[in-house]
Amino acid sequence: MKYDAMKHQGSKGEKYTADMVGEAAGDSGRTVQRYIRLAALSDALLEYVDNNKIPMIVGEKLSYLKPEEQEWLLEVIANSSIFPTKQQAEQLKECSANGKLNQSYIYAVLLKKESSKINVTIPAKKIGNYFPETYSKEQIEEVIFMLLDKWKENKKGVADAEDTV
Repeated sequence: MKYDAMKHQGSKGEKYTADMVGEAAGDSGRTVQRYIRLAALSDALLEYVDNNKIPMIVGEKLSYLKPEEQEWLLEVIANSSIFPTKQQAEQLKECSANGKLNQSYIYAVLLKKESSKINVTIPAKKIGNYFPETYSKEQIEEVIFMLLDKWKENKKGVADAEDTV
């Protein structure tokens, strides 16, 4: 409300209204604009934003979806317990703007598994105590992978034993 009142005063000040309101509240002008945009979200999606299950930036992107599309999204969330990421929300927003968003596309976007490669780096200081100083990087990696293979086999054996009990 304060934003609307200040916006309609008829004079151009030094700052944009959203920046002034944000500054008074300890936020940026862009954050104020996001809050205003969130008003276009359905109550259920807004509740997810309030409970931090959906980040505010994602909520802002989702606010551009039509009410029916937001209901479809809610159904997908309810059925899968998967919440959209910023990238997925941008995809949905773009598809909605083109008039091509449907329920099956929402399912496809949210349920699409990201091909995330795991890249682990272990500092030499942390593993230095476990290997002789004469071991090369390749030798250390070989030992680590051998131990991981044994661990994996052992874990599989434990899981198989639990299944038969």
